[in-house]
Order: sequence, then C-alpha cells, then structure tokens
Amino acid sequence: MKAILGFIDSILKTGTILCIGVMLILVFGQVISRYCFGYTPSWGEELSRYLFVWTVFLSIPLLAKSGGHMAIETLTSRIHGAKLKLCRILADIFTLCFLGIMVWHGSRMVMLAQFQTSAAMEIPMSWVYAVIPFGCFVMLLYTAENLIQVLRTPAEQVK
Repeated sequence: MKAILGFIDSILKTGTILCIGVMLILVFGQVISRYCFGYTPSWGEELSRYLFVWTVFLSIPLLAKSGGHMAIETLTSRIHGAKLKLCRILADIFTLCFLGIMVWHGSRMVMLAQFQTSAAMEIPMSWVYAVIPFGCFVMLLYTAENLIQVLRTPAEQVK
C-alpha cells in the first residue's frame, strides 16, 4: 500500500508543479500581450482557470497527508489519551464520509458534463471536472491510511 501511495504522491507532486508552471506562463503571457499588443486570447484565461482547479484538487491530498489542512485545535490541544484517540477516529470517519460523497457526486458530474464543451477552448467539461473525484479519492485513501494508523496506535501515544 505504501508503494502505491508513494507512486501516487509523485504523480500528484509532478501534476501540481506542471499546472502551476503552465498557469504562471499563461498569466504572464496574457499580461504581456494585453499591455504590449492590446489583445488577449480568450482561451488563455479559461485554461489558467481550469489549471487552477486542477492545482487545488491535486494538492489537497498532499496537504492531507502531511497534516497541512487547517484544524481547530481548541479541543484536541486540551485532551489526551483515549479521548484524543476517539476524536481523531471520529474526525477521520466524518472525513471519509464527506470524501465518499465528493467522489460519488464528482463522478456523476463528470458523466453529466461529457457532452458540454468549454466556451473558448471547446474541450469537454468532463476533462475539467475529472480531477474532483480523482483528488477526493486519493485524499480518501490517505485518510483511510491515517485512520488505520490511529487505530493501531496505543491511546497514550496518539498526538
């Protein structure tokens, strides 16, 4: 399982870096073309917007794995042991439920959007939306791995 998640990590990191790099070049090129030539291609704005969505949903699982998401630690900083372990387990279970809903409805959205095309680039919108169930599914895998780790950890050692 760790080898598969490591491979997925490298895909996510590479995809995020590529999306940010292409988005940077597109936006920079649009600013230059707007001020120097008075013309901005419409597909550039649309592509940079879609790349931003892809960047967000490719980086969400990476943040979840490293614990980089925002958390309200008012409660968890005051409890320890079995109560903290229970809070972590409940948080992971609620997260798994939410991500399951996101994967399910994201997949339905991809299927519904396969006949819709984008305005400027005329690509299927399902390509744009495909990252939503993918990113949420990978985050679901990471959350499940975290839940298993918390369940295996003795209550005194849960942080």
